[in-house]
Parts: sequence; structure tokens; C-alpha cells
Amino acid sequence: MSSSWAPNETDIEIYNEKIQLQAMILENIPYGVELTLFVMCFVTLLENSDRFNLRRQIFLLAFMTIVFGLGTVYMITNSLTAQQAFIEYRNYPGGPAAYLNAMFANTVGLTNSASWVVSNWLLDMFLVWRFLVIYSDFNRSWMRILLWFPGLMVCMSIDVLKSISQADGSSNSTPFVVANITLSFYVISLAANIIVTILIAGRLLVYRHRVQSVLGAHHAKGYANIATILVESAVLYSAFAFTFLIVFGMNNPLAYIFINYVNSIQAICSFLIIFRVATGKAWAEDTTSRLMESTHGNVVKLQPATSIHFARDTSTGMTDSMPTSRKEMGIIISEEVGQNKTDDYSA
Repeated sequence: MSSSWAPNETDIEIYNEKIQLQAMILENIPYGVELTLFVMCFVTLLENSDRFNLRRQIFLLAFMTIVFGLGTVYMITNSLTAQQAFIEYRNYPGGPAAYLNAMFANTVGLTNSASWVVSNWLLDMFLVWRFLVIYSDFNRSWMRILLWFPGLMVCMSIDVLKSISQADGSSNSTPFVVANITLSFYVISLAANIIVTILIAGRLLVYRHRVQSVLGAHHAKGYANIATILVESAVLYSAFAFTFLIVFGMNNPLAYIFINYVNSIQAICSFLIIFRVATGKAWAEDTTSRLMESTHGNVVKLQPATSIHFARDTSTGMTDSMPTSRKEMGIIISEEVGQNKTDDYSA
């Protein structure tokens, strides 16, 4: 096709527009996975609800619904933004990429940003909650202080975002314009997730090692699977967010792909954990005690003996073995009773 049909833009501008458009289109893939997991978790939570776990199930159902709703709003506003940039205002000076940066503070852009940020906060706090559950039976005082560190970092990310919202309203609201402040927000949020991920994975690995060394690999199989540990600790999101942070810090246009995916990836990791909670496979506050109670009987149970032997007493001529079965015991008792009766009659 003739190049005369190409827009009057530089190669860099066209490349940026390609990346942004493809990122908005491909974003539907992780959203589809998120939708599937949401339905699976919702149905499983309803099926496994009873009067003992009703409060927890209601909390998880409400949490999932809010997160999925925010993700849906984010998807819709992203589609509207693409429609405005590439169709309605295609001739905006600088092209669609310039429009996306300049009009980030309009109603659609603000709704898009708000849904993304609120969802990020909720998912961060959910991971911190799982962290507290897994470490709930840890009694060391210095570790208790460490438990509050991830929550403090989440609060710091909220405070940093306030600075972003106050940074020159209309044209400087896009994350790629106020990059220094936005980078601080992502660094704090990502640092909290990485710390929580490492601590959760470390706790599960130590637990698995101890159970295997004391009770054997059979009793640790619930957490012996590396994939299980990766799900519980949300390693997938931390790895994805870390890659996004590197690309974003380099001001590479590929960051548009990651920034559109990161919210859905975080929701997917959280929904995977919720699915394990709903099916009763996730770590709970009483996991350690329940494991010890269920395995205690197996540990102390003795195998049935086939025979009991004693040393021969040569002075009395006592037999060197005793019967173990009830049948053998009954025969000997009958023989002894009969012998006693014979002795009485002879007397």
C-alpha cells in the first residue's frame, strides 16, 4: 500500500500508537481469565457456605464482587478512551498518543485511573491479610513488628498517590508525564508485594521442610507442590509488576502493555488464592494445629505384634512364649480348666 495513506506523524509517534492500541485490545485476554476465575470462585464459595464460615464467605464474595466490578469499569473506560483517541479525536495534534496523555484528566480518564488505583489498594490489602493469616501463630516479638510493615507501605502508597492527584490537573495527570511521583507510588506498592511474597513463600517452605523431617513427605504434600506455594504467595504478580517497573522506569512504550495488564494479573492471583480458600486447601489460622492433631494418632499408633517372647526360665520349666490370638488363649484356658477338673476327681 502506498505510504501516502500513512498519517503525517513521525515513526516514533506511530510506534507509540501501535503499542497503545494493541495493549488496549490484548487486555481482554487477562480480563477473560479474571472473569472465569470470578465465576468459579463465586459458585464455589456459595456451595461451601455453612453457618460456621458464613461471615468469611460473605466477606470474600463482597471483596471479589467489588474487585471484579472495578476491573470491569477499568475495561469499559479503556475501550472508551481508545474510541476517543483513535476515532473521535483522531486528528488531535500529535496523534492518539498525545491525546491520551493530554486528556487523561477528563471524566473517562479519571474514572479509569480511580478504578485501577482502588482495585490495586484492595488487592494489596488482601495479600497483606493472607500474610497475617499465615503468620498468625508466630509468637516472636520482633516478627510481630515486621507483620505491620507491609500494611504501612500500602498506606504510604496511598499518600504518594495524593501527590499525583495534586500534580497539575489537566495535562499532567497521566502516569507517563508525572513519572517521578508515579514511579514512587509503584515502587512502594511493588516493594510491599515483593516483601509479602518472599515472607509467605519462606514461611511455607520452612513449614514444608519441618513437616517432612518430622512426619514424612506424605503429611506435607499439601504444601510440597511448588505451584501451590507460588499461588499462595502471589509470585506471578510480583514478577509481572517487577518487569513492568523496569520498563516503566526506562520510559519504554512497552510499559503501556504492562500497565494495562497489571490490574488483571493482580486480580487473577488473588482469585486463585480465594479459590483455594473456598475449597478448603488454603492456609488457615489453625492449619498447623489441625495438621498436628490429625497426624498425632498416626505417629503414636503401634503396629500389632505377632508374638511376645520371654527368656526361658530353666528353673521352673516355664514356656518361652505366650499366645497372642484370642483363639489360642481360649484353647489353653480350656485345657488348663480340664486338667484341674481331672486332678480334683483323682483326689
